[in-house]
Amino acid sequence: MFLLQLKYETLRLLRSPALWLLLAFLSASVGFGIYNGVQRTAAKRQSVGQMLDKQREDLEKQKMKADSISRQLKKPGSWWTDPTNVITVGGVWRGGRVTALEPTPQSLLAAGVSDLQPDAWRLTLMGKEERGDSEFENPVNLVFGAFDLAFVLAFLLPLLVIALSFNLVSGEREQGTLALQGAQPVAVWRLFLMKMLARFSLLAGLTLLVILPALAWAGISPASAAAWQTAGVAVLYSSFWFILALAINLRGGSSAQNALLCVGAWLLFTLVVPALVNMVSEKAHPVPSRAGYMNAMRDLDTHLEETRDKRLDDFYRQHPNHTRKADADKAWQDWYREEFALMGFEKRVRDSIEQQYVGKAKAQSAFAEKLTVISPTLSVHRQLTDLAGTSRSAYEASENSLDRAQQNWSDWFLKKFDAGQSLTAADYDEFMKFPDKVRASLPPGVNAGVGWLVMQCLLAIGFAWLSGRRNKFVFQ
Repeated sequence: MFLLQLKYETLRLLRSPALWLLLAFLSASVGFGIYNGVQRTAAKRQSVGQMLDKQREDLEKQKMKADSISRQLKKPGSWWTDPTNVITVGGVWRGGRVTALEPTPQSLLAAGVSDLQPDAWRLTLMGKEERGDSEFENPVNLVFGAFDLAFVLAFLLPLLVIALSFNLVSGEREQGTLALQGAQPVAVWRLFLMKMLARFSLLAGLTLLVILPALAWAGISPASAAAWQTAGVAVLYSSFWFILALAINLRGGSSAQNALLCVGAWLLFTLVVPALVNMVSEKAHPVPSRAGYMNAMRDLDTHLEETRDKRLDDFYRQHPNHTRKADADKAWQDWYREEFALMGFEKRVRDSIEQQYVGKAKAQSAFAEKLTVISPTLSVHRQLTDLAGTSRSAYEASENSLDRAQQNWSDWFLKKFDAGQSLTAADYDEFMKFPDKVRASLPPGVNAGVGWLVMQCLLAIGFAWLSGRRNKFVFQ
């Protein structure tokens, strides 16, 4: 019976001009979203690649000059331009190591917050500094967001499902075929169930037919886990809207009423609920103003400057092998030795103040993520951005790898500085092996969006069952 219903629904939909129009619209939207993702990722790779190529070129030149200085063929000149100087190359106000965040292959799925986050960082002895590309983004684009696959699936795919499902039952009633089906020697609920399964199978097949080839064109193998996870999210999301449309049909209204209710549900879940989630999150976990943060850091700088002499006294007391000199007698090594001695404490204090503000922003974001249970659109967007590695939580997970890379870089050069050594060509060969790319990390709970979406589908099934119970022409 299922195969007969599938054949009937296929022939019926193939004769519908609306289906071909909607299929063309969905294919064009998916293709354009994938194309934008590919172009965005390629532009970032090119920008980062130019930075890293320039860095390798400069280090090779410095290596040759350092080798000449080591052989006493050239004079080093000023210490701040000396390529054998640990401080100069390790990076305090110059030098350092540009390290890029390498996007995942599936980063083209969703822009997420990648247009707001830096593409690379300069790792130095003192920490890391953000380095972005040289392109200036149109502020209007940042306001409205990117047209990517996540946008197509979250906002446009439901419209296709609604267009093919809003009159599942009402159309049969208005055409007089529902009563005819009730006269058949087969239970009505069985005929109805087979019809719904056949229609949903066609919808799921059309979704896969559009998405998998587009991903293959973008370089993501259809056999890969990322491709099937993306397709699975699309099919699961389609099932939610199909079940919701079915539940609205089972209320017994006309096709026009069903269409209005389905579009209203789309507006509610895609526009109204996300806006309410942002408003509630801001009220529940307000983030202090930037001015308050700057004032707190300014007060901290004043306090650190006032206590600097006392902390230096403690350092020299704990390290009697070093002698404290008057400012006029200090060489550059003495200045930087004191800076490095105080750096650890100052960094911990600054981080503690920063966490008071950043931590509240993270709490707001975490609270908003918990509210994704309210809207399947939020669940889909969260799942795709997590899978693409472009969500806020994914960037926070990647920062841990960058911090470790910065710590390794700093430890290597500080060890040379404490030993009073100069850099040689062999040292260049060693530290140039430090990675200049860090692979983007997937956040913990990367499949949380799928879990929420499954629960939302179950709630939609419950709603459909209750609507069907009230409508005796199906459950009679």
